[in-house]
Amino acid sequence: MITMRRCPYCAEEIRDEAIKCRYCGSLLEGSALSRTWYRSRQGKMIAGVCAGLAEQFGISVTALRLAAVLLTLLGAGWGVIVYVVLWVIMPYKSRDSGLGIRPS
Repeated sequence: MITMRRCPYCAEEIRDEAIKCRYCGSLLEGSALSRTWYRSRQGKMIAGVCAGLAEQFGISVTALRLAAVLLTLLGAGWGVIVYVVLWVIMPYKSRDSGLGIRPS
C-alpha cells in the first residue's frame, strides 16, 4: 500500500518517500546544498557527475552538460577542472538507494 502525505508548501498529496513535490517543485528533505552529492550510474556519459547533480537539484541533465561545456570553452578550461574535481570527490550512489525499495 502506498502511503501519502501532504506537501508543506502547496498542501497537495504526495508519496511519503518523495524528495521533491511533483506539483510545486519544492525540495522536501533539507537543502540540496546541505546533502551529500552523489554521481549517478544511470544516464551517465563519462563519470555521472552531471547526471548526479541534475538529479540532486531537480534540473535537466542536458542543461548541466551544456553549462560544463560553456564553462570549458569560455572559462579557459575551468569546466574540465571543476568536472574532474567533482569526479574525484563525489562518490557513486549505492545501487539500492533511490529505487523505492525499502529493506525489510
